[in-house]
Amino acid sequence: MSTSEKGEQLPLVTPTLHPTPTPSPKNRFGVTLKHLIPLSLVILYYSFISPISINGIRPYSTEELSLKESAKCPIQPPVINVGNDWDILNDKIYGELAAKRLSKAVQINTESFDNFPSNASDPIFDKHNDFLHYLKYEYSKLFSDPIKYESVNVHGNLFTWKGKNENLKPILLLAHLDTVPVLPATLDQWTYPPFEGKITVNGTKDTPGTWIWGRGSSDCKNTLLAIYGAIERLITEGYQPERTILIGNGFDEELGGYRGAKPIADVIFERYGQNGIAFLVDEGFTGISHEYGATVASFGMAEKGSVNVNVKVETLGGHSSVPPAHTAIGIISLLLSELESNPYKPSLSPKSPLLKNLNCLADYAPQFPKGLKREIKDPRKWNKLAQELANESRLMNSFLATTQAIDLINGGVKVNALPEVVDATINHRIAFTSSVKETLEHITHILKPLAKKLGYTISAFEDKHDIKGNSTSHITLSVNGRTIEPAPITSDRTKSFALLGGTAKAVFGSDTVAAPSAMFANTDTRWFWNVTEGLYRFTPTLITENLNQHTVNERVSLEGHLNATRYFYKLIRNTEGWDSE
Repeated sequence: MSTSEKGEQLPLVTPTLHPTPTPSPKNRFGVTLKHLIPLSLVILYYSFISPISINGIRPYSTEELSLKESAKCPIQPPVINVGNDWDILNDKIYGELAAKRLSKAVQINTESFDNFPSNASDPIFDKHNDFLHYLKYEYSKLFSDPIKYESVNVHGNLFTWKGKNENLKPILLLAHLDTVPVLPATLDQWTYPPFEGKITVNGTKDTPGTWIWGRGSSDCKNTLLAIYGAIERLITEGYQPERTILIGNGFDEELGGYRGAKPIADVIFERYGQNGIAFLVDEGFTGISHEYGATVASFGMAEKGSVNVNVKVETLGGHSSVPPAHTAIGIISLLLSELESNPYKPSLSPKSPLLKNLNCLADYAPQFPKGLKREIKDPRKWNKLAQELANESRLMNSFLATTQAIDLINGGVKVNALPEVVDATINHRIAFTSSVKETLEHITHILKPLAKKLGYTISAFEDKHDIKGNSTSHITLSVNGRTIEPAPITSDRTKSFALLGGTAKAVFGSDTVAAPSAMFANTDTRWFWNVTEGLYRFTPTLITENLNQHTVNERVSLEGHLNATRYFYKLIRNTEGWDSE
């Protein structure tokens, strides 16, 4: 998952399989973050403090009934388990091999840095040659018949396993090759060196069983090698897919995917056309979790958008001994304070997967708070509930509203000189059901009246009606860098959702709840909007066994990695006889 998009936001052995330990309070917070539903902070409030009376409440209107219906948890699919299965957790030989492979993959440093050049042929990317050499050696079956391998834009990988029926739309499995950097200042905080690929058995009290440690072990070499391992197993079994299987690996996802995923998406679009792919599965914060007495498979079916806004103040300078009421720094401080005092309004919308996820928990999780359930089921309560949830947790607010973070500010060159130009950059993560345009309109609406009150002219996002002219006191609002609209929201009333959910039930238990969810970060899926309407971000691993992406002590349990491998194996098997939309 992209740094720029989510950072504002880790000897031979036999796998020792243990029940998942109850996470510590600190880890429980991390679990909540990954599952995208940080409700633990409000459970006591809704269970005990805020009982809801229904006396005297008016009947639902026709519109409210429609909203209530559209916010329902999707119909749960049956267990889907077609053809052979793989008892991978008891396959000790493969478990040892999988641990070694992931360990070695971690040892090959594929960090991406923000200052990397746009030219994929630059020698700075040559480390990916070492990784590719390793993959070709370790997974030789993927680089020969019946699979066609292609290098895209020097370091991207595209695999095509042609299906028996070329009239069927292919499926696409994505995983990226690069990782975020390790901050040198944190090296002494790692339990094991980040590129050692340490394999431990009962290594710490928090890691019973077998774990693989290091940068990329979770994000996302776990997923990468799980897909490779599943394909390798199917080839070994003599399996021939009914529909074509595509695998795409970008090499700069942590930088936005412009060099890796985008060229791969262009190739796929050229070959298969608009909506020519049945669905894709990419990495996600969402995965398998235990929530209020239920096992939940949460599929990321939406992504927030992003826009960086620059606010620049220009005014006359002079000696600091004769200052105005507000220097340029004072003016920009007032502007930024005004924005922070007028945050984006949180909302619970049936268009967003979040409300449906909450409804799934309310329907199927036996320990879900009754008070909260009543409010989730009542459209008349959603506005108030959205605000209460947002107030209880800034994490929950991130899923209910567009967020703004003032991350950069520059101004002044000398202590006795009045600053003439000051600017700040604000990062916005745009709500699932909003837009870049709506975000910019909000900023303009908030700052224009204040600029007038302060006696400043203002130019807002190249509006032709806003002209600086001869003004010596001027504010300029502009977009800094590329913008990303919120992703198209994948429908949960589709055959692909039923397929993915039914496969999760086969792998993680028949009572597993298949639920829509969302990503507050951005992934390589941004480049594939035109090739499929079935966009899923999902890591098929228990989230308590897939920890610390982008931070110290990143690690994944071997059991979690093996379950991910089995999921992709079973997903491909389950496409036999499957009829896509």
